[in-house]
Amino acid sequence: MELWTGFTLGLLGSFHCIGMCGPIALSIPVENRSVGAMLFRGLLYNSGRIFTYAFLGFGLGILGMGATVAGYQNILSIVLGALIIIFAFFPHLKLPGKLNILYTRFSRMISSSITTLFKDRSTSSSFLIGLLNGLLPCGFVVTALAVALVTDTALHSSIYMALFGLGTLPVMLLMNMAPGFVTPKWRSKLRPFSAYFAIIIGLMLIWRGFMLADGMMGH
Repeated sequence: MELWTGFTLGLLGSFHCIGMCGPIALSIPVENRSVGAMLFRGLLYNSGRIFTYAFLGFGLGILGMGATVAGYQNILSIVLGALIIIFAFFPHLKLPGKLNILYTRFSRMISSSITTLFKDRSTSSSFLIGLLNGLLPCGFVVTALAVALVTDTALHSSIYMALFGLGTLPVMLLMNMAPGFVTPKWRSKLRPFSAYFAIIIGLMLIWRGFMLADGMMGH
């Protein structure tokens, strides 16, 4: 997968994710409301998110390399592409049974830890909140991670996720610096584009899976 798709997915997906991550970004503790202080805390917070994304990408990249060695990369790519498309069309689908319970418990645990960090006014708390926020389940993060899982190397996967995080940076910094800039009307207009791009990513993964299968048959 081309690395530019990571940045584009992050940029378009950030408008969709404002609803979940926006309140966290707006609540980052700042000693004073000066532009410099808000920008610094915003950069710390977002650096934490991007670090977590890159770390998760590296871990999944290792798993993906294992799938390549085992000869299952083509199947994995097709299945993940299909799942991305399904969830893009039906974003309110829930995970089955116990998976949904584990998902809910994990989200609550991370949210509780973030709430505790909000009480800490130290500079490091902004970075730590970002680190934890990167672990919160989000449809577009999961989409990017699905792509990272089927890239060629762990380093490629890590870079892909870092670029995804950088794609979210402009909008998330705006949330810190100018909370009223991205209005609900703007979000509603831009949200469909993020879903459309997720579908394109899914189709690219499916196409990649079939191309890999053809290559394996050719050999």
